[in-house]
Amino acid sequence: MRVTGFRHTGAMASSDQIVPEEGRYGDHRPYPDPPALLADLIGPTEGLIDLPITIDWGPKRVYDMGRGTERRIVYERVLREASTTDEVARYVNGVVLAAVWAQLFLPQRIRRVWEERFPELTRAA
Repeated sequence: MRVTGFRHTGAMASSDQIVPEEGRYGDHRPYPDPPALLADLIGPTEGLIDLPITIDWGPKRVYDMGRGTERRIVYERVLREASTTDEVARYVNGVVLAAVWAQLFLPQRIRRVWEERFPELTRAA
């Protein structure tokens, strides 16, 4: 069936709504609290890890922690998707996190909460 006679003008319909900053999903979803100390983050710095499907549901879930790009992907996914602080500690290393913090693409709320707990993350960047 072909529909004709309709053209998108690029304008918003009267029923469309602009979502305010505080209305974003990432601002309301639960994230685990950061640990008490960066030293509590004891994740691996090398070797292969297999992220659980609850953290990474993509086709590639095995990452080489010795490769910077793959490590940053793991950290971004774990900080966004982990269920508990213990789960974060299992995959993220505190020393490495401080070194790559500025390079991570994270929701603002995660970044703010972690930087409030660990001001050294902003200084390391």
